[in-house]
Amino acid sequence: MEAGYRGTGDEGESDEVRELRTMADTIRDSLLDASLISHGDDLRRLVGMREIGEALTRLEPTAQHTMRSMQPRMQYDPHDPGPRLSEASNARGVETELLTRPATLDANPLLASLYPQARTGPVFLRALVIDERRVLIEGLDTADGEPTAWLTDRMDFVVPALEVWSRTHRLSTPVLAPGEQPPLSRRQLEVARLLATGQKDQSIARQLDMSARTVERDVRAILEALGARSRTEAVLAMSGRGRRH
Repeated sequence: MEAGYRGTGDEGESDEVRELRTMADTIRDSLLDASLISHGDDLRRLVGMREIGEALTRLEPTAQHTMRSMQPRMQYDPHDPGPRLSEASNARGVETELLTRPATLDANPLLASLYPQARTGPVFLRALVIDERRVLIEGLDTADGEPTAWLTDRMDFVVPALEVWSRTHRLSTPVLAPGEQPPLSRRQLEVARLLATGQKDQSIARQLDMSARTVERDVRAILEALGARSRTEAVLAMSGRGRRH
């Protein structure tokens, strides 16, 4: 149980949080039942991170108004297309919002820079709701451990997912205070991404068309933001394995 949601209900949960957990379980159970009956164009199964990532890339340009994401756990992944897709949506005037658990701030210390509009709360369902008309919901892993997801525009899944989103949002708090700026700039995030993949300063400078001195300055800013004393510590911190303060 994560700190911040202790109340008077079972396992220390408040009634609101316990009801949210039940609603998320109900959506997953209903999805499983529906998939056992049949699935086609109105209920499409995606298998593996590559297929899920490709689906997200195709879905992003279709969003016209909102993209609402719930992610219970989010570790930093330098290859994750999420930040790039969110940035593209924002550039088109699409409102993007992310809800995740407070523990993600430890597992992904770059979260506030990657997703300045993110909020933390009691998130129990991994899902993406697009324009209140389509939803991508996490499924069960395959026997080989591959992640799966279900994409559907069926309102019997979209509406409950939106209700879970709305209730979770009411119980959430922003990762940045009003007026607070993200710790790292977009350029520094690119440097951090390449640093996490093992790139050296000269390689980073060449790929981003920057001077080595600028890269060195950005690396110092990244280390400071992560509370790291070395590049190795910074990479460990980005992966959620750094020192706790």
